[in-house]
Amino acid sequence: MAPDEITEDLHARMPTADEAMILELPPGEPVVELHRVTRTADGRVVEYARGVHAANRFVWSFTYKIPD
Repeated sequence: MAPDEITEDLHARMPTADEAMILELPPGEPVVELHRVTRTADGRVVEYARGVHAANRFVWSFTYKIPD
């Protein structure tokens, strides 16, 4: 079944000690954690992804259709 829809949720938080070290963050620098779920037209989940990135503080959630 082909992917049809993606939902991505992002939220800012303070990094763990390991994340701060791996990402070489200065003290007090937040990270953004991304969770992505890709679904087929009938709602079946075909992908889940999680990423942690250095970033400013923000929260953002959006859903969009995958073009043909």
